[in-house]
Amino acid sequence: MNSLNLTTRLLAATVLLALGMPAMVAPAQESPVPKEPSPPAQDEEKADKEEKPVVAEVGKPAPNFALKDTKGKAHQLSGYVGNYVVLEWFNPGCPYCRGIYDKGVVEDIQKKIRQVDPEFVYLAINSTANQPKEFIIMQSDEFLEKQDMSEIPVLLDYDGVVGRLYEARTTPHMFVIDPEGKLIYSGAISDDDRFDKNDKATNYVINAVRSSVSRTDVAPSTVRPWGCKVKYDDGGKGRKPRGRSPGRKP
Repeated sequence: MNSLNLTTRLLAATVLLALGMPAMVAPAQESPVPKEPSPPAQDEEKADKEEKPVVAEVGKPAPNFALKDTKGKAHQLSGYVGNYVVLEWFNPGCPYCRGIYDKGVVEDIQKKIRQVDPEFVYLAINSTANQPKEFIIMQSDEFLEKQDMSEIPVLLDYDGVVGRLYEARTTPHMFVIDPEGKLIYSGAISDDDRFDKNDKATNYVINAVRSSVSRTDVAPSTVRPWGCKVKYDDGGKGRKPRGRSPGRKP
C-alpha cells in the first residue's frame, strides 16, 4: 500500500470520528491454526504385525498344509476337497498307536467310511522327532507293511509345524474333515483306551462321518485324546501336549 492511500484512509477515519460515526475498519484476519497431524493407526498396524496364526478349530475350515510322505510323494490337504479326510497322528513306537492297528480299529474305520465315501482319504502324520529322520521313515514303513496297510501314506512332519497347527497332542489324535474342507471332529479315536471293549466300543471317527452324511450335528465333536504324547522337536519345549494317558478315566 503506498503512502497516499494510507493518508487518505486515515483522514477519512478522522472525519468519521469527528461526526460521531464509527470508522469502518477491516477486521483483522486470524492467523490459521495449523492442524495437528492425525496419529497413525498404531493399533491396526500392531494388530497386523501380531496376527496370530490360524490353528485348527472344529466347525471351521481345516488349515491347509503340504507334506511329503515316506515315499517322497507330496500331499496337500486342499487337494482332497470333495472327500472325507481322516488325519491320524501316528507313531509306531507308541504302544497305543500300535494297539489301534493290532485291534483292527483303523481297519474298521476304513471299511465303514468307504461305505459312504469310497474315495475317502486316510492320512497318518508322524511328528515324532526324538529319533533320526531316517529311522522314523524306516520304522513307519516297516510297521504298516507288517499290518498289511502299506497303502496308508505316512506324512513326515519332522519339524512339528503341522502338528502344532492342529494342536495334535497324542498318538493317536484323530481329526475328521468333511468334503467341504471343514473340521468336524477332533480328539480320541474311541472310548476304548484299554482295548477291552471290542465291538462295544464307540468309535468317534466313524460316528462323526455318519452324522455328517446324515446332516445331523456331530456329537461329540471334540473328545480329549488319549495315548502317548507327541514327541515334538526341541522347538516344542514349554508347549507340552495335554493328552490323557490310556487307562485313566476322562
